[in-house]
Amino acid sequence: MSIAKQIRNYIDTIPEGKIFTYADLPVENIAAAAPLLSRMEKKGDINRLSKGKYYKPKQGMFGEQLPSDDEVLRSYMKNMENAYLTGLRAFNKMGLTTQVPNVVSIAGKGSARKIKVKNMTIQIFEQKSSIAPDDIWLAQMLDALNMIKKIPDTTPDDVVNYTKNTIATLNTKEIKRLTALANEYRPRTRALLGSILNGLGYETWAKSLKSTLNPLTSYKIGLSDDTLNNKKEWKII
Repeated sequence: MSIAKQIRNYIDTIPEGKIFTYADLPVENIAAAAPLLSRMEKKGDINRLSKGKYYKPKQGMFGEQLPSDDEVLRSYMKNMENAYLTGLRAFNKMGLTTQVPNVVSIAGKGSARKIKVKNMTIQIFEQKSSIAPDDIWLAQMLDALNMIKKIPDTTPDDVVNYTKNTIATLNTKEIKRLTALANEYRPRTRALLGSILNGLGYETWAKSLKSTLNPLTSYKIGLSDDTLNNKKEWKII
């Protein structure tokens, strides 16, 4: 079967709106694929989203629809090691904010950079620790604690209460992994998690986090006593 036929068959099988790259094509000769994709683009069989990324057009009630935001993010994250959604878009999915920002944050292996595509700016942050797929929701929870004073439409008390309620559902293995991941975060985040764990009776894990903190350092966050009644012990003010 010719390269052109292989590529056309592949495009015929993918759903409308799906993004694909040269790496997705069922051919090894990428040099030969490039001019074919260019011709298909001119005919309107496919459209180019950004450099090296194409999609099969989808027609809606008001004309052609661009790929969904989730599809765009998937296309950038699939080849990034340990990539996961963070920032306000993730916090919105967690129910911590009603805002859906145009700047979408992704953490993953690789250099930090910004990419503009569709109506979004994708901001990629370098993730130095190893985040397995099962760790993502734990990392997102730590990210919320890390940005506790910068999440719109919510308060530090709301973030801590969300974290307390979530941690109360974890098993021992998950508590251990959460604590290990927290060691990659700044002292304020470790202090917050430690105080929460301590208040929930997880003293062993709280003690391990406290040992990483400077006993003379305090953390100004603005939490109520009702939310963290042990905050003074953790130098949280």
